[in-house]
Amino acid sequence: MKAKVLITGGSGLLAVNWALSIRNDYAVTLLLHHKKISLAGVDTDIVSLDSLNECISMLSKHQPDIVIHTAGLTDVEKCESNPDLAQEVNVDLAKNIAIACSDKGVKLVHISTDHLFSGNQELATEEAETNPINNYAKTKLLGEQRALENCKDALVIRTNFFAWGAKYRQSFSDIILNKLKNNESIDLFSDVFFTPILVDELAKHTHSLIDSNTFGVFNIVSSERISKYEFGIKITECFNLDSSLINEISINDKSNLVKRPKDMSLSNIKLRQTLDCEIASLNEQLQTLKEQEGKSATSQVVLDIIPYGKHYIDEDDIQSVVDVLRHGMLTQGPKVVEFENKIANYVGAKYAVAVSNGTAALHLACRALELGEGDEVITTPNTFVATSNSVLYVGAKPVFVDIDERTLNIDIAQIEKTVIDSKNIKAIFPVHFAGLPCDMEKIKQLADKYNLAVVEDSAHALGATYGDDSKVGNCQYSNMTCFSFHPVKGITSGEGGMITTNDKLLYHKLTLLRSHGITKGNFEFPGVSKADDSLVNKSEALENGELKRWYYEMQYLGYNYRITDIQCALAVSQMDKIDMFLDARKSMAKFYDQAFVEALNITPLQDHGRDNSSHHIYVVNIDFDKIGMSRHQFMQKLAEQGIGSQVHYIPVVNQPYYQSLKYQAEQYPISQQYYCNTLSIPLYYGLSRDKQAYIIENLLQLTSRHD
Repeated sequence: MKAKVLITGGSGLLAVNWALSIRNDYAVTLLLHHKKISLAGVDTDIVSLDSLNECISMLSKHQPDIVIHTAGLTDVEKCESNPDLAQEVNVDLAKNIAIACSDKGVKLVHISTDHLFSGNQELATEEAETNPINNYAKTKLLGEQRALENCKDALVIRTNFFAWGAKYRQSFSDIILNKLKNNESIDLFSDVFFTPILVDELAKHTHSLIDSNTFGVFNIVSSERISKYEFGIKITECFNLDSSLINEISINDKSNLVKRPKDMSLSNIKLRQTLDCEIASLNEQLQTLKEQEGKSATSQVVLDIIPYGKHYIDEDDIQSVVDVLRHGMLTQGPKVVEFENKIANYVGAKYAVAVSNGTAALHLACRALELGEGDEVITTPNTFVATSNSVLYVGAKPVFVDIDERTLNIDIAQIEKTVIDSKNIKAIFPVHFAGLPCDMEKIKQLADKYNLAVVEDSAHALGATYGDDSKVGNCQYSNMTCFSFHPVKGITSGEGGMITTNDKLLYHKLTLLRSHGITKGNFEFPGVSKADDSLVNKSEALENGELKRWYYEMQYLGYNYRITDIQCALAVSQMDKIDMFLDARKSMAKFYDQAFVEALNITPLQDHGRDNSSHHIYVVNIDFDKIGMSRHQFMQKLAEQGIGSQVHYIPVVNQPYYQSLKYQAEQYPISQQYYCNTLSIPLYYGLSRDKQAYIIENLLQLTSRHD
């Protein structure tokens, strides 16, 4: 049976490459904190190691033979600017891991650094007097001490490694290679010396020490003392790259850096004598690195991104769907009616009509209002294309009104002017962007004044409230309200939509339009809402005064926009949790708000009326010009750290199809301004506070940069 190895700091370059090196010989588990990754042949586990009890619990769960403790805060600048974090990660965590390993009788390998000396001596031995000159080195030295104090047979490894990086993080050798392969120059120090070693070589000799029951401090490094510049030249020679792209500079030229030792070289004599071994030459190690290129960590590690939005499914949801699959009708059954009733009761509307998706809901609303050729409909450019597309589907024309810069919803002050300027406006389609309701009372006043219909696009806003605290969708201010149940929405049915209304005639029309325009009169067919009973061919429909059981009648050119019982079963179960979902989203939004109060170059949007929002998404404004990064680059940087993001939305008027219809983007300056600097960051039920803090940390770090 293979020995079990746990590696902390599991998403780091050292941990990943160590796992790749030993996975054939050991049962390896990477312990992950923020980033979630996948690596073939290696198990992973998401754990928190913030306390001694959690460390002990982790060991009890996995029962390893060996712990390789690679987790640490290695950013020298960050250790200097945030000493408390450096203490927590590099010292306190090391102590807790050591105590836990000692308690459980687990072999501990603690990975340290070569930064522990002043830099005035070459090839420092394990017995050399340490003299750390920055906070990174000081905390790493304390970490060593805590490990040895609390775990008597701990093995402390001082090293400086290189390896292939992952997509989210580069090693020193990666940085050099990527620059040179892109024909870009790079500055390397000719007066900073080290003894770098390939992770495979590091892991090999470490496990040999473990097998020999060795403990204490060991330097595991190459036998060659070399400058950073010379190391770069060796890379060019091995990979056949242009050495002239490397600029030889002095560390004295970088006065803005936290002080670092000029000589970090370590002696490996103790290691070689203990194991009676030799270390592969640096040229041999670089050749191995070259041979690994096609199967490196870069290609093997799959980073699981924290998405900007995500559905939540529990066992109750699954069981609800299974029950339908086993016992119920798959479509046109009772779950459709149950879902309709659940939504109607929740929002306070008289009627609800479930359909296949949110776009279908908007389309049917247009059809039910009998909008068509020559009619115009006011809506916002800050929405998904489905809102205005539904107007085009019926031959009517969308008329866009710019947004209010505070709410990002349609600018009500501009609506009346637009109505006055056009004689063909028949309806207003306000969009509750990101879950923040428009001022529907004012929109209703305008609609009544000019005899206009109102359809609320509430795809983002299930659970949101108006100013009077009543639920969006009760239709006190509109003819109809349309919802979406796409997986990233407040609840999900997989795909699905709903139209609520208080108008009985509209309700009857909608039920027919969603099902090919067909009615079965008053004959009770299981699960089908009663449709319009005004049959046209009554003589054909009746036999001896009774409706023929097979009879159906197409009265409108309708659509197959029906939703299935499978989907509705899921949605019904989801509705039981909606208040829990909403409370969590609200709490997360407040956490973001507080984090960005004094932040540079990043500002939360929609700061007006937030208590009424359903918080479908969380949008921020980022000054990309000031931070010297494009939005694409910024999103890529986030992705490299396992953080997803999105843009909501490209203004509809910017789309090529709408451009072909002669819509001009410059006529909507607020929408354009918003679009240029907006970003949606992760917000969904199940997003942990820990992950939120990680997202915030990365956002603040990226946005604090200046040109």
